[in-house]
Amino acid sequence: MPVDIDSPEGHIIRKMIPFSTMPNNIFKVICGKIVIENARSGTFLFKRGDTKNDLFYLLKGEVSLEVAPLKMEIIKAGTESSRFAIAHQLPRKVNAVAKGAVRFLRLNTIFINPPDPKELEKKAEPEKKEAAEIVEAKQEDNQDSISTLLMIPIVRSLPPANIPQINEGLEEVRIEKDKFIIKQGEFGDFYYLIKSGECLVSRKNSKHSKSIKIAKLQVWDTFGEEALISGEPRGETVSALTDMVLLRLHKDKFLKLIKEPSLDYIYFIETELLLDEGAVLLDVRPPDEYERIHLPEAINTPLFSLRMELKSLDKNKVYLLICNNGKVSESAAFLLKSYNFTVKIIRDGMRKVPQETLVEAQKLSEGSSSHDDVVFNKARSINVEAIPSMANTNDALSEENKLLSKNLKELKIRLARVENEKKELEEKYKSLFKQAERFKSMLDTLTKN
Repeated sequence: MPVDIDSPEGHIIRKMIPFSTMPNNIFKVICGKIVIENARSGTFLFKRGDTKNDLFYLLKGEVSLEVAPLKMEIIKAGTESSRFAIAHQLPRKVNAVAKGAVRFLRLNTIFINPPDPKELEKKAEPEKKEAAEIVEAKQEDNQDSISTLLMIPIVRSLPPANIPQINEGLEEVRIEKDKFIIKQGEFGDFYYLIKSGECLVSRKNSKHSKSIKIAKLQVWDTFGEEALISGEPRGETVSALTDMVLLRLHKDKFLKLIKEPSLDYIYFIETELLLDEGAVLLDVRPPDEYERIHLPEAINTPLFSLRMELKSLDKNKVYLLICNNGKVSESAAFLLKSYNFTVKIIRDGMRKVPQETLVEAQKLSEGSSSHDDVVFNKARSINVEAIPSMANTNDALSEENKLLSKNLKELKIRLARVENEKKELEEKYKSLFKQAERFKSMLDTLTKN
């Protein structure tokens, strides 16, 4: 909801940097883009390592800047330090944690440094230039299209340099009421953004079954990404409920400018640590595959029903996604990020889960394992109530053991990352070596001739 520049919060924001030096007309536009949010005690406004291009300003309450286990600074609303964006360097150097209930504003940096329409004109390819009157009309609509794009959470998280390139590739299409936009079973070439109107998403579980209504989409909602990411036929049908105006982006540009930079990946070995920190593991495979074998912590939320489950998910949680090979997780992650969820994809899915972990998971799926069997080898607690004299000593040892265990996990994660980076570099070396050999052979041939 836009901020009224004459409201008490509008006056507070006006005193912040850089809003205090902006002309009134620019500040009024910026207030229309600001997102005001409330957070409970303990909520992370952002985490160390985050790279989202958002600025955060504190309006009420206190925020602690932390690098575990140290608390670096407390930012209090109304103080001089609260006039500045909270720890704005990217990637984030600290965690920002709410101490009690807080109210804050979020603003994407693109609004502070908007793209120059003249730069867009310079980038236009000469062979694609249209008649002068059409170019002029496009220039008038340019900022409107960019503003529409920036209403999408996943677009706001992209590198600012990608925004004008996406804007260049957008094509406006008009759809009449009751017409199909995409059909289940067909291959897709475009990603869609709704500029005006409403549409219905539905699917059939089999050729002769009835259509199941999945969701109604409206202005600023997006669709069509699943088939582009997976390379499979469309899994849903989308039909217009009203006359519609859509912006569509071709598959090639979508994959390069939106999909690739927007998705975050982790290695399986990092999963345990993130689960200990409160993350939620979602298995986005179909129910039959989940029942066959799954990790104990995993909650089955199939991709085809994910839209219907959005309201039940907590935006304050981090969601880890797993499937068979990572492809379905990419589609699920993109959908969740489009609705401003924090998501990480387990790279290569179940295919990269260690064999011993799969064996334990198989036992669990078959119902043959006991309740204290877990995929991750966590230490079992000792009942010290029967040994009161050792209770204090055990508590100290338990805390020390937890710290050592956490440090060991972090070292294992670093080792896994280094090993994977080593493998990637070896593959690149092999590729470059082969190219060098080919060039050497060509050079020898040219020299002989």
